[in-house]
Amino acid sequence: MAGLALLAGCGTVGTLPKAITLHDFGPPGKVIYAPAIPLRLLEVRAPSWLGSSGMQYRFDDAADQRRLTYTENRWVAAPAELIQTAMRRAFDLALPDGGGCLLRIELDEFSQVFDSPTTSHGVIDARALLISPRADALLAESRITVSAEAASPNAAGGAAALRDASHQLIGEVADWLGTLEKGAGGDLDTKRACR
Repeated sequence: MAGLALLAGCGTVGTLPKAITLHDFGPPGKVIYAPAIPLRLLEVRAPSWLGSSGMQYRFDDAADQRRLTYTENRWVAAPAELIQTAMRRAFDLALPDGGGCLLRIELDEFSQVFDSPTTSHGVIDARALLISPRADALLAESRITVSAEAASPNAAGGAAALRDASHQLIGEVADWLGTLEKGAGGDLDTKRACR
């Protein structure tokens, strides 16, 4: 009797919690970028609502302001950590003299957006900032928004779409750094500023 009472106190007998599926960006990408500007550090930041491992989705409807989370699917880490790891793998940051600027990415959006019940895409909206190594001064910044179609209207499709969007983000950041190095951003001497 005592055993039955103990089991009754532990909740419903015979039901197991559903397994949580964990997602990441898969194996490292094969593309390695040699930054056009000397970099010593790379960091990715995100607001509090992107600070968990929850896989977020929403509907492309101005009247629907809900941000929803899949209940049985999670990222292995928060979005900022996933993107930072992918970027560190993609950028060669080795500087023998120890110099270099800080590249900071500030995430504003990282979610699966449903256009309809059967179609969706992964969206990343971010700001890239190049920061001086000495004065901690902002040298340049750029707003970058990328999107990739999801192959299926579910968490697995959203995870793959956000992985593809993250690769696009990395490529666009590399291109932006290249324009700064060529002087397209005005009279900024990035090689000198990032020594």
